[in-house]
Amino acid sequence: MNKYHLLSIVALAILANPAAGRTWTEAGSNRTIQGDYVRTEEGKAVIVRPNGTSVKVPLAHLSDEDQKFIADQAAAKAAEANNVYKWETNIDVAKKRAKEEKKPMLLDFTGSDWCGWCMKLKKEVFDTPEFQQYAKANLVLVELDFPHSKQLPKKEAEQNERLSQEYGVNGFPTIILLNSEGTKVAATGYQAGGPEKYVEQLKSMLKQP
Repeated sequence: MNKYHLLSIVALAILANPAAGRTWTEAGSNRTIQGDYVRTEEGKAVIVRPNGTSVKVPLAHLSDEDQKFIADQAAAKAAEANNVYKWETNIDVAKKRAKEEKKPMLLDFTGSDWCGWCMKLKKEVFDTPEFQQYAKANLVLVELDFPHSKQLPKKEAEQNERLSQEYGVNGFPTIILLNSEGTKVAATGYQAGGPEKYVEQLKSMLKQP
């Protein structure tokens, strides 16, 4: 994009709505363009202008401040993508996530359809917004179920049995905490007091701030 092309885009943007979106500055000059950053494609920032049209501007043509803004946006999106509330059922998938995301794991050994204390823990803690907000940012969750009224896939059932023996599970619910490398840190179970108290207990066990 040459300087005359960029200048014509700027003129159109200003005529459309001089106050809308972020102001982008061309590197080495005072020329600007108004619009909202959407994504990066092949080294170019896709900017939607106030009139609804989009333009692709090479990152190298933007100021250092604008390039940093785009880098920060990309980092935030990557972090958001990692912060999901999801219960894994495959321990290998969970370990891979924990290592990549540098998060500890919470293993929930549960009897989801028959264990009363398991159901209470799920309702009072795991299903609450407070716990889910904490878990999304700080944990990789793994459900290891031992149901009575439904049949798990054979590999999953065998995995759950093997892990219950490995961690010496004798009752339900049993919560095992592992660090991001898969080493056991602590164990707990049902605790009364709601999500706030439970989260504080987890933080203490994991030595999180």
